[in-house]
Amino acid sequence: MDIVSLTGVIGALLVIASATGGNFPQFFDVPAVLIVFGGTFLCVLAKSSIAEFKSAYTTARETMAGQPTPIQPLIDELMEVGRIARYDDRWMIALEDREYTDPFIAKAARMWVDGIEHTLLKDSMLREITEMKIRFEHARDFFGYAQELAPGMGMIGTLLGLVLMMGNMSDPRAIGPGMAVALLTTLYGAVLANVILGPLVQKIISHSKRVRRNYELVMAGVLFMHKGGDPRLLPDLLLGHLPVEPEPMPADAEPAVAGDTSEKL
Repeated sequence: MDIVSLTGVIGALLVIASATGGNFPQFFDVPAVLIVFGGTFLCVLAKSSIAEFKSAYTTARETMAGQPTPIQPLIDELMEVGRIARYDDRWMIALEDREYTDPFIAKAARMWVDGIEHTLLKDSMLREITEMKIRFEHARDFFGYAQELAPGMGMIGTLLGLVLMMGNMSDPRAIGPGMAVALLTTLYGAVLANVILGPLVQKIISHSKRVRRNYELVMAGVLFMHKGGDPRLLPDLLLGHLPVEPEPMPADAEPAVAGDTSEKL
């Protein structure tokens, strides 16, 4: 579980709850919960199939489970695979029985052992990357639609609450429940869209970029070694995938001033 994201969401909910001044129970209303949360879920499900819902849920769970494999361990594992393939006489058996930390490297290595041609190996890895991209885009669109829908369901609940309240103006006891539904559905819709679904969508987008970066790095390394490349050259070959650290500013350097376009002669 991604502790940072979980802490952020729970922290935001606690900050909102603290603003109630200890009267949090009065901000809980079952009809409002059903309208916003239940209505949003059912409307999203209405535009999707069960298989699409399961795929989006699985991708979201994968995203929240943790970070992808860091780049340096990926390069180290690729170098080990290349070393075995280049210098071990029993390399086919060694690669077949090896335990891999990255599933994409494992799949590529097993296709390599099976003797697949270079072009077919490249096409297979490209298809894998395409399928991964489609899967994450579907999850992004699935929860993105839910994010857009949640405030609308809150507005529907607000209108229902106002109708109930206006229709029972003669009964003071009926005004309270109608007002609660009218106000709380708007609150629930805003919280669901901005505190829960919004960060989840952005998390899926950023996670998919890191996963795709790893896939492309693995493909470049495997194809290089499959053509007989020396695995010791992999760090230099794949160095462009590593994040670039900003160079420290000299102590005597003056900070740039916004809007200053003058040049020193």
